[in-house]
Amino acid sequence: MPIGAEQRLELECPAKVNLTLDVLERRPEDGYHYIRSVMVPISLCDRLILEPAPEGITLECTPAVTGRVEENLAYRAAVLLREATGYPGGVRIRLEKAIPVAGGLAGGSTDAAGVLLGLNRLWGTRLTREELIRLAVRLGSDVPFFIVGRPARVEGVGERVTPVPAARPLWLVVTTPPVAKSTGKVYELFDQLPSVPFRPDAAAVEAALAEGDPVGVARGLCNVFEAVMLPRHPEIARLKEALLAEGALGAVMSGAGPTVFGLVPDEVAGAALLDRIRPLARGAWLTRCAAAPSAACGADSC
Repeated sequence: MPIGAEQRLELECPAKVNLTLDVLERRPEDGYHYIRSVMVPISLCDRLILEPAPEGITLECTPAVTGRVEENLAYRAAVLLREATGYPGGVRIRLEKAIPVAGGLAGGSTDAAGVLLGLNRLWGTRLTREELIRLAVRLGSDVPFFIVGRPARVEGVGERVTPVPAARPLWLVVTTPPVAKSTGKVYELFDQLPSVPFRPDAAAVEAALAEGDPVGVARGLCNVFEAVMLPRHPEIARLKEALLAEGALGAVMSGAGPTVFGLVPDEVAGAALLDRIRPLARGAWLTRCAAAPSAACGADSC
């Protein structure tokens, strides 16, 4: 079937976790922080359904979106692609959410990337990956990662995405405590630290991924935002401690939190840990490294 001929596309849009996350200096022109992070997509997914329409862009979300539809990243992605390409038609977007909102798992960003990738195929707009990444960074710093759709080192303000080899899947128990947070506030608190007490060794984690060494990956898990989140939210610290006490090889907060995940040796160990940890968390899932929606459009998967 030629590109642009599909009448309906369904995509799974995976969450991500940060194996490492370092926050660096600010970009002079706009004050955005540079970051350096090793990220992997995981098998906790939202489901995205795209159907062409003669005109207009509509979004139906389950559960229902909060706030204005026009502010939703999936909707904004469709508007951006249409404006960038001059495509004359429209689309009906249906989004079934499973990724926790504001959890540090980039649920909105993966949905936006899914829309960019899916509509590029559905509409036949034929943008290259590099062109899609340039659009993606205008939507958010995590969106370009999902365009690439595999384990990667992410730098700059999210626009520099370098795939890294992963010799074997990672199994993770992902948990969310009942904590609300604002990413902007987390950055503000981070900027107030007199010094950063720890920094990740991203190169060591990348090497362990390439060697298929989950113990080495676990040893290198590190997120500088823990320096501000764990002291202020003991629920996060307790969940991390519980994951380690119940057998995780390593545990760390993802993104700006509050989600915490534990790395386990394999699926069997993960299932056992999930049973023990579920009563302590608002939500808990056993996941593995997964391909982002770009896999449906020809990109490599992990």
